Amino acid sequence: MSAHLHDPIASEVAELRADRRLVVRALRALDAAETGGSDGSGGTSASAEALRAELAGLDARLAATLAQPGAEAALSTAAQERSAVLRGVVAARRAEAHRRAALDRATEMRAQAMASARELTRDEAARIRALQETAAQAHSAELGEDSGRSLWTAAITSPTRRDQAIVALAALRIREARTQLNDGLLMTEQMRGIIAEAVPGLLRGDPVLLIGETGGAKTALAEHLSRSGLGREPELVSGYGDITTSQLIGSHELRAEGGATISVFVPGPLHRAMTEGRPVILDEVNAMPPEFLKRLNRILQLRPGDRLGVQEDGGREIQIAKGFAILATANEQTPHRYRGLDRLSAELVNRFGANAYRVHYPDTGLAYDDFPRENALLAAAAVADAHGALPSGISPADLAAVARAAFISQQVFAGEHGEGFGEYVSTERGIDGRPGLEESVLAPRTLVAVLRKVAGSAGAISLDRALTRFVEGVMHAEDRRVLALILTGQGFRIG
Repeated sequence: MSAHLHDPIASEVAELRADRRLVVRALRALDAAETGGSDGSGGTSASAEALRAELAGLDARLAATLAQPGAEAALSTAAQERSAVLRGVVAARRAEAHRRAALDRATEMRAQAMASARELTRDEAARIRALQETAAQAHSAELGEDSGRSLWTAAITSPTRRDQAIVALAALRIREARTQLNDGLLMTEQMRGIIAEAVPGLLRGDPVLLIGETGGAKTALAEHLSRSGLGREPELVSGYGDITTSQLIGSHELRAEGGATISVFVPGPLHRAMTEGRPVILDEVNAMPPEFLKRLNRILQLRPGDRLGVQEDGGREIQIAKGFAILATANEQTPHRYRGLDRLSAELVNRFGANAYRVHYPDTGLAYDDFPRENALLAAAAVADAHGALPSGISPADLAAVARAAFISQQVFAGEHGEGFGEYVSTERGIDGRPGLEESVLAPRTLVAVLRKVAGSAGAISLDRALTRFVEGVMHAEDRRVLALILTGQGFRIG
């Protein structure tokens, strides 16, 4: 039910119209399936007839409701209330957009200077200060710090309108987050901070190292930095123990040409990135073979304009094109997880200089009892529709509970032993200083997958069932026990 409708007639009309939209959408999907090649017979035709009958019934109920005495007045009042709330919401979003645009412009100006390895001019510094002041003023206006009331809350004249505005603002934020997630990366404050700091160096060709636990969006962040920060499609190389230097840089192949067999050099992804001026992502670089990492020491020192003799091509030199940069990701190195990974040498890490960033799980730093807003926003964005509405089978309470379970598991996995989190760390692990979860975690990536499985099941799979499947798939027995304990503690039925 829409939050702005409290009159029974207006509420019923809103529900009927929402149901009608679902039926129309289902009919369109069937029509598209038939157009795409189905013969339209059998079950498809029967389904279409049933949907048309349901639509006719909804239309009849809607017409009867609209014909009730007082319906027109109720709908008019509801529309006026909705307009007042939306005016306030639009003002709030406009103020936030203005603030963010000013900060983004200030960051962009700094980035341009940093990319050119120069200081800000006096005029640039003044403009940045002015932009920061503009952002601060927009924030104050939004919060109403000067007048006691913000620009947008002027329209919020009652507790009812306040609740309506909160719901509307939440839907807008979820829509924004949904777009970001579908583009590959939810823009949390942590991600924005890393992007703002890393892009200037990347534009100069400096390498970047992203370190963090599994499923924490390191690769997604590297891809965003490449596409949005550098404006280029990256080469992606996934690290594994058997990969060879020749596969990464290139090798000679024998080919038949003009009746003769000739040897042709075939560039690998790293070579292509260098010559074409594109970034290369070395995903899980600490899983790559030591012989390549030794070569990487030298390659990390290269910048656009430098030349490199390619051993695999007989020492032939290539010039590093503008736009080339290395983005490497690495999982945290612990003695009890991520088998097959080698510890990166201090020499190699030092090549990244000050451009090594730890990518933490969402909500890191919160206390146990704090609400994990970033995990909750991620959960909502994973399943919301284009209007920011949640599917009928997943309630806000469900999302809050699973977001909290994900948050707890992530912090326990990352080694948090503090108040609340310590309940999930066995005595033996606590004494050894080991994390409460050894190998498995309800990481952001897993959280999204679980929720989308439920949302896409047309009601066939409950959240309890999907989470049970997740726990059952965990190979480590103690991890299964701890994860089940975390989830049942948030009200889920596991098993």
